[in-house]
Amino acid sequence: MVLMQSPQLVAATGHHGRVCHGLLSFSPPRSMVDFLRLSAGTWLSVRSVHHFDFSPDQSGESNLIITLLEQGDEAVQRVCAQQQVPGSTATMGARFQWQGNHRQGPADERYGAVLVDLPGPGQGCGRLVRDVGYVEATPVISPYRFGEDGLLTIHTVYDRNVGRERCWFLNEDVRVRVGTVQLMDGPNLVSYATETRCTPLEELEKLRREAQGRCESS
Repeated sequence: MVLMQSPQLVAATGHHGRVCHGLLSFSPPRSMVDFLRLSAGTWLSVRSVHHFDFSPDQSGESNLIITLLEQGDEAVQRVCAQQQVPGSTATMGARFQWQGNHRQGPADERYGAVLVDLPGPGQGCGRLVRDVGYVEATPVISPYRFGEDGLLTIHTVYDRNVGRERCWFLNEDVRVRVGTVQLMDGPNLVSYATETRCTPLEELEKLRREAQGRCESS
């Protein structure tokens, strides 16, 4: 059983380790632009998967690398053209790439997707255009909405499956994702992932130098 605790009731540690005092100091994103900007970076994703058939177990750990793409980026315009959507209606996009957490070097482009945000007429809702779907490897358009507590729900209808994903931030450095996949005869998959932001080596080196300086001056 997954307990969906309101993000506003969790104490934040802050972006790259900065402490945010108070339980209500963290305000979760409620628009896709803010959500993507907070998601940018590299995350350690620890994933648990429950299959209702005999598929291989996909549980494990990996790195999730999220790179922001501005509206005029070639990849954003390509994905919009793929679905015959005017590129001018997009706000921005992002490239999602998965990589083994012990692997060095750039991520393999075969294990990734580009998504583009098309905001809706109402606040906190819209559509995501993706060149590769999460469940089936085909281009898809997924309606999304944000709850008042920052809970993002994405609904995707594929040719043979229906996927629903929920994602929210506990603080600036921890995300949670829960996904379900339904077939015509019932549920096929349930997944849960906890994702923790990986601090860049440059930031760690900066923190080390600052700590060393404090020790030397004391």
